[in-house]
Amino acid sequence: MKKKVLAWTLSAAMLVGTGTFGIAVQAEEGSEVSGELTLLMTNDWVDENTDLGKEFIRVIDQYEEEHPGTTITLQGASQQDIKESFQTAALAGGGADVVIMDNSGHAIDLAAMGLLYPLSELTTAEELTAQYQEGPLNSGKFQNEYYSVPWYMDCCGLYYNADRLEELGLSVPTTWEELSTTLDAVLEAGYGGIITYQSAYAFYSFFYQNECPVFDTSGETPTVVIDNEAGTEAWNYICDIIEKGGLVESFKEATTWDKVYESFANGEATFLLGGDWCAVGVDEINPDLNYGITHMVSGKTQATILGGWTWNINANTENPELAYDLIQYLNSEKGDSILAVEGKISARKDFDYEKALEGKERLQVFTDQFPYTMARPAIINEKAIDELITNAILEVDYGQADAAQSLENLTMKLNENIDLNYN
Repeated sequence: MKKKVLAWTLSAAMLVGTGTFGIAVQAEEGSEVSGELTLLMTNDWVDENTDLGKEFIRVIDQYEEEHPGTTITLQGASQQDIKESFQTAALAGGGADVVIMDNSGHAIDLAAMGLLYPLSELTTAEELTAQYQEGPLNSGKFQNEYYSVPWYMDCCGLYYNADRLEELGLSVPTTWEELSTTLDAVLEAGYGGIITYQSAYAFYSFFYQNECPVFDTSGETPTVVIDNEAGTEAWNYICDIIEKGGLVESFKEATTWDKVYESFANGEATFLLGGDWCAVGVDEINPDLNYGITHMVSGKTQATILGGWTWNINANTENPELAYDLIQYLNSEKGDSILAVEGKISARKDFDYEKALEGKERLQVFTDQFPYTMARPAIINEKAIDELITNAILEVDYGQADAAQSLENLTMKLNENIDLNYN
């Protein structure tokens, strides 16, 4: 397994350059907890010309003032390049002490490469589970070890065109059956059905709602279970929606979220599957659209897919205790002002959700779902898994395969991918 992981790691590292920039801030000398740290963030968090960057840097300055003798250097990278930038540097024995990562499997890849510091060296699983929501915490769990500390989180909800449902005399769907019958009525009336981002993101929710984890990750090597009874039921449900035209035509081009917002805001789609960030995108395009947001529909159980970002400590760091202390500080109430700039929601269990949602009450549906929000499967190279599932969905959407054929092909390719990365 280690040889396979290393080979994949090196090939990925060779493809990407770094291209980071830095901002250094100095603090006074003389504190019990002190030292030097480098923090790698996406560019928007360290841009001094934006409200977000100003507030983040202010809190960093505040931490330094409270910890004399500490110097924190901020580095920036694009959202697309941050994982590879950190990975390349860490493989060479360097890299930032702390890096933020999307919780869509990035930490799993880095942990599998041995590039992240295990949190069991700094805290206990009991303390982590007491402090953070389960879904975000599990996004950084690999082979029964936590490697990531959740920062902020979001999840997938169901947006709906309120005027259209009222026009057709339809209620907001809450279950699989209700969504299916509502789509039938919407399509019969000549309107479009669902839009979402062209990835496996939103579709994971249906598997989780039917109590299928897609992969069984309890052992050293994951097992593909997408084709078990529960998984087959979920896949057939997804394919039934697709085959009757439930996905709007623009889904085939929805490789950016902007395409998703446009489809819903302009009335092509009656429903949108996406997170809290979609509200801003839709409002900017059509501020007069009368829409609502509700929980993802439920199957055998309630479940939705996780989004958000995490803190990760470099295995090469010389000061892991200080790195963890900084993370805890930024995740505390002293760092909540950073998240408030863009209305982001902390993954901390004691976060004041009511205060954070003042003026944005319609987004409460997302925080209501947090207790049953689930992370993507903890699989090495989850990006490749996402692409395989997406391609299978597109096969059905283009009429190239039916539900049974596409699931059989998908299962075979997923097994091949596991074998490639683990054996």
